[in-house]
Amino acid sequence: MVLTVPDMSCEHCVKRITAALKSVSGVDKIEIDLSLKKVVIQGNADETAVVGAIKNAGYTAHLQH
Repeated sequence: MVLTVPDMSCEHCVKRITAALKSVSGVDKIEIDLSLKKVVIQGNADETAVVGAIKNAGYTAHLQH
């Protein structure tokens, strides 16, 4: 699953998003590219739960298909 997080701007954002995603069931691996504002998640996590976790951390997430 690949998401764009346009309002992610610094390492603090990366840490907050990583912490939020670690609480989502089914997230096995998280890769974040700050320069591309991209989050790649491996596992069988529910898309709605992933987007919701990022939103609850204070960021906007857009799923890329």
